[in-house]
Amino acid sequence: MSRRGWIGLVVALAVPVGFLAVVLIDNVMHQFGACRLVRQRAFASPSGSQLVVVVWKSCGATDSTQASIVARGRTFSPEDTPTFVSVRGHPEIIVAWSSERAVRIGFIPEPGEIYKRDQRTGDVSINYE
Repeated sequence: MSRRGWIGLVVALAVPVGFLAVVLIDNVMHQFGACRLVRQRAFASPSGSQLVVVVWKSCGATDSTQASIVARGRTFSPEDTPTFVSVRGHPEIIVAWSSERAVRIGFIPEPGEIYKRDQRTGDVSINYE
């Protein structure tokens, strides 16, 4: 086979093999970056119109406990429901509604690292104990 034929063959094989390698590497890297979300509990407000939804989020080496407020009847979605508290690890979360517009949050044991701790979400004030 001539030199030109070899170059054509190498190029013809390199393009699909390179494409497959890129797809495979992208798939593997996406698996490493994927997070797993496990819903733990939901705590209803006094009238039942709102829920504090507690989830555990695991992203590789990083685990966190997060909470969001969702209107009853709406589906919880991590993309559409803002988190108001996020802490490292999986401590037990204590939720006590004081009224429709106030909720108290506590952790056992006290979290070592707090990623997010909002004092208000929508029209609900949040107190931490």
